[in-house]
Amino acid sequence: MPTYGNSDTEHTSHEARQVAIRLMTQLTIRASSHRIPDAGIICSSPETVIAKGAYNAAKDAFKQAVLDIRQFHKRSSTPASRITRLIENEIRDKGYRSETLRRAMNAVRIADLDLKRCYTRIRIMPSNLQVFSWTWTTKHARIIKLNHEEAMLLASEWPDQRTAAIAVDLINRRCDPGAPLARKIPLPNQLRANFAYREDGKIVRASAPISGVVVAQQKNMPRKLWRPDPGSSNSQPPRLARQSSLEATPIVDALCLYRYVR
Repeated sequence: MPTYGNSDTEHTSHEARQVAIRLMTQLTIRASSHRIPDAGIICSSPETVIAKGAYNAAKDAFKQAVLDIRQFHKRSSTPASRITRLIENEIRDKGYRSETLRRAMNAVRIADLDLKRCYTRIRIMPSNLQVFSWTWTTKHARIIKLNHEEAMLLASEWPDQRTAAIAVDLINRRCDPGAPLARKIPLPNQLRANFAYREDGKIVRASAPISGVVVAQQKNMPRKLWRPDPGSSNSQPPRLARQSSLEATPIVDALCLYRYVR
C-alpha cells in the first residue's frame, strides 16, 4: 500500500495489508475524516482469487439490480428528469439516487451503501506479473450533449437564481436555437497502471485504468513504482494540445456550458 505510512516498511506491513483488505471489502459510506488510502497491490492465493472473482460477479449483479430500478424510475418520470439528474449530480457528492431507488434501498436496509464503491470491481492482474507502476490521467472531462431546450431548462432550474438568470440571458442572446450545446465537466485525475507480465515465455506490456487495490495472482510482489497524484500542480510536462470540437471559452462558465466549434 504505497499510500499507507511513510516508508517501504510501513507500505508492506501487516497493518497495510489489513487496510488493503478493508478497502476491497468495505462498502458503506465513510466519514471523510476516516478516509482509507485508495491505492495498492496485494498478492493472493488461487483460492482467494476465485473468491474475489465471485465477489466481482456479485457486484455486477447488484449493479444491474440498481440499474433496473433506475430504468423503472426513468420510464415513469417526466422528460425534465434528465435535467434534474444533472443538477442533482452537481450538488451532491455521493451520486444521484432517485426517490424510487432511495425507497428500495431503505426497504432492504442498505441505505448506507456507497454505490460507487459497490460497483467498483476488484481488478485481478494477469498471472506472472513482472512489473507494475502507477500513473495518472490528468486534465480529462466528461462531455454531456444538450439541445437548446435542455440547456435552457438546465439554466432556469439552477439552484442559484442569479446564476440562472444570467445563464438564461446568455443562452438567449448568444446561442442558435437549432445548434447543440455541451456541458464539459472536469474530472478528477484518473489512476492508471502500466504493467508487464510473462505469457508463453514472452513479456506482454499493457496499461489500464484502475481503482483501489489490485490483486496479483502470485506469492511474490512484482517490481513496482508508485507515483503520487500530481493534483493541480503546474509542473506537468508539456504535451501537444488535442483539437477540440468545443469552443475554448464556455458560453456559461458557472454551468460549464460550451458551444460546438462551427
